[in-house]
Amino acid sequence: MWTSSLSLQLPSAHVKPLRYYFNVCGDANQVPEACVSMQKAVRSPVFQVSNDNNCFWLGKLKGMDWELIDDSEPAAGIELYYFDGERCQSGRSRDVRIQFFCDPDAGVGKPLDFFVLEEDCHFSITWPSKYGCPVSSGSFTSSWFTVFLILFTVYTVAGCAYNVKYRGTQIGIESMPNLNFWKEVLSGLYNMLILVKNKVGQMIGRKSSEYQRFGGH
Repeated sequence: MWTSSLSLQLPSAHVKPLRYYFNVCGDANQVPEACVSMQKAVRSPVFQVSNDNNCFWLGKLKGMDWELIDDSEPAAGIELYYFDGERCQSGRSRDVRIQFFCDPDAGVGKPLDFFVLEEDCHFSITWPSKYGCPVSSGSFTSSWFTVFLILFTVYTVAGCAYNVKYRGTQIGIESMPNLNFWKEVLSGLYNMLILVKNKVGQMIGRKSSEYQRFGGH
């Protein structure tokens, strides 16, 4: 989780500088003093505090969703959407979007700009980061392979322990769960490898024979 307290001058000249206390996927680490003094000690992932100590909470952790920044361009990045914040004078609940734009060279990155739409109580935070980029297929495959190895290890250890304890099997290969099944699997893989090896050998032999005939002419 990441928490930040930032003070930036907003684009609108009539808007006073604001400070934002926010966290990613968790409540802000502390309720700002301005909020406590105004008896607004509410747990929230995002708080907004003005220089004259007006404080508002912009969303709730239970009101959270992940979305694409641009549905037509998924690689652009993702955004964390907090909603159900404190109500504006219009009666509409405040909300905020933390937009992680894809930037492979940014590392974790940091927030850059705040844009405030006062008329409808929407807020957005721009955050270029490598974590906004799509996961490569190689990483995805590697993750699934790791999960498979973990599950297979748990299956093997638990199965061996069960066979030794409840079936009286000796510790060793014979205690392997579903041993006959795995013997058939390994036998099938072995026969497949032999077949592939023979096919490759035949192809290499034909290529070598053709080369020798060609050289003989």
